[in-house]
Amino acid sequence: MSDIENVNAQIDRLLATASTSFKAENAAGYQEFQAEISALEGLAREAFQAKLEDMYWSILDKLEDGQPLTTAEHNILELLIVGEAKYYLKSENDVDNWRSELKRLVEEIKKQQLAGVDEIDSLMRLRALCREALRVVPDVAYYFQELERVRQFEEATRGAIDVETRRSLANLIKEMIESDQI
Repeated sequence: MSDIENVNAQIDRLLATASTSFKAENAAGYQEFQAEISALEGLAREAFQAKLEDMYWSILDKLEDGQPLTTAEHNILELLIVGEAKYYLKSENDVDNWRSELKRLVEEIKKQQLAGVDEIDSLMRLRALCREALRVVPDVAYYFQELERVRQFEEATRGAIDVETRRSLANLIKEMIESDQI
């Protein structure tokens, strides 16, 4: 079975699991759904690697030899290093909602402090507010981490790439080739 056929088969499994999970409304169903999403991401990563495999060797050679990259090679390098981040940033549309939710939760925490935190109910409410915030903060942090990664890449590769950056990029590509996390 080809990489793309595997991806399509996994999408079918994910859709079936999603349907079941949405109907069942229980933790086990959503945990299975999460596993299917993780499996799909892995297969998509492998298919991506296979599609670019022939291209990233020449880019690696050029980086190590100090040769300039063509525009097409620079675009492939960008896909390898920050492509996932760029696509995530393009598709993410909840950041404003997350930030609003965090601001709301901080206000609720302030209100709870003013009302007092010396009773069991107030402490439990405070804990609940904190748990809600802990659910949202990682999403916001991840968004800004990816935004910073893209900016750093763009700054490092704007114009001619210096020797140190070339070495870093070549090492990163080697690590990606050896890893299952490209």
